[in-house]
Amino acid sequence: MMEKSFDERCAAFDENYPRVLEQIAQAAVQAGRRPEEVTLLAATKTVPLEVVNHAISRGLSCIGENRVQELLEKYDGLDRAHCDVQFIGQLQTNKVKYLMGKVSCIQSVGSVRLAREISRLCQRENTTMEVLIEVNIGREESKGGVLPEALLEVVDEVRQLPGIQVEGLMAIPPICEDVKKLR
Repeated sequence: MMEKSFDERCAAFDENYPRVLEQIAQAAVQAGRRPEEVTLLAATKTVPLEVVNHAISRGLSCIGENRVQELLEKYDGLDRAHCDVQFIGQLQTNKVKYLMGKVSCIQSVGSVRLAREISRLCQRENTTMEVLIEVNIGREESKGGVLPEALLEVVDEVRQLPGIQVEGLMAIPPICEDVKKLR
């Protein structure tokens, strides 16, 4: 299968983006919320920098990268003046240092150990990092995150760490055809 060209990828974004925004707006209203309370974060894994910047030029205001190396490769070229950058992938403690000052939020804090390293670096840099605690709701061995029964204890411990602002939870449900099981 041939990879899509820059023009094809941009055209696909231009076609799909308004539709996705409309679907988000409808879902927000159905849930009793205002559409502007919902943030669309686009995962940019494997998406070329030029395509990401095209999306930003069309109004995309939040992106999430899930590989530290890929974020670092794209970072200087990103139109960061018009877009919030977050980290959404599995993160090893030895790579936290590369994210400091580059992302506004780490959405994949799945252990107190990782949170402690973020806290240590935030204290050193005299800054604060927003985080989401990752919950392994499907108890999948292939995924990181805190098991549901340990969640309250982990959240209590992490929110006490200096330099960390716990903003909420993040979970990715297992792939499953059974809607009842997913719920």
